Amino acid sequence: MRVTQSMMSRMNMAQLQLQKGRLARTQEQASTGRRLNRPSDDPVDYRSTLELKDSLSQTGRYLRSIDLSRTRIRATEEAIADSTEVVADAKTKALQARNTSNGPTARAALRVEVEQLFDQLLDASNTRAAGGGYVFSGVASDTAAFVQTGSFVSGSPPPTVAFAADDSAISVEIDEGVTIEVTRSGAQVFQGNVDLFAVLGQLWQGIDQNDTNLIDTAIGDLDLALDQLNVERAHVGGNDAKADSFEQRLRSQEQELTNQASVLEDVDAYQVYSDLAAQESALQASLAVTARMQQPTLLDFL
Repeated sequence: MRVTQSMMSRMNMAQLQLQKGRLARTQEQASTGRRLNRPSDDPVDYRSTLELKDSLSQTGRYLRSIDLSRTRIRATEEAIADSTEVVADAKTKALQARNTSNGPTARAALRVEVEQLFDQLLDASNTRAAGGGYVFSGVASDTAAFVQTGSFVSGSPPPTVAFAADDSAISVEIDEGVTIEVTRSGAQVFQGNVDLFAVLGQLWQGIDQNDTNLIDTAIGDLDLALDQLNVERAHVGGNDAKADSFEQRLRSQEQELTNQASVLEDVDAYQVYSDLAAQESALQASLAVTARMQQPTLLDFL
């Protein structure tokens, strides 16, 4: 078969197109830093990379949940810590009030101090987390957890406090099938086995009436209240520690998934730039050869 000039031209052009295609792909890899820019580059590795990125996205979602959960966990822990301090101060006032040598002026001063502690406890029970939600209101976080009825008036019963929100704790998923409570039930913390508000009210009434029996009963209940708060605080601390543990594991997992995706997707910079230089040189050489072969000779006109 005779090899004509047009056949040679077509072969040369086809070869040039292949070289240009390879060069374009290498240029794309050099500019993006990725070996896989579309499924056709390597279908198997491309699918594996997508699966790794899905896992990375899920891991990132859990890490964000942990970060957000800390806001409520810390707010809850601080509120219980403040309440514990209030109850401890109330016990100190109760022991002072138990002193039978207290005169009316001393008892009046202690009564005012207990009223202030009552207000502090109510403020702690209605603590808000960053963003405005009440941490002890469960899912009804827009509603104040506790509502006071009445006020302190000497010679009258003390005010009462009622739970007015949702009796639940909010849970957050921090890994597949793993959740932690980021709040505690307000009713359980402040009015569980011991009603902290009722105890402070009882103490106030005992001081107001100079009733040592009421004061003694309040002292015993205040000890139980401290135990109740310590248990609740331990629950919160345990969830905080659990969040820290899972965050460390998820951070390590995130790094491992990132490394695996990089191995599949990223190019070897040294290799790709070497290939780029070699392919550019080869293309220039091919263009030069093709140009010389396309020059007309005397035989073309015979």
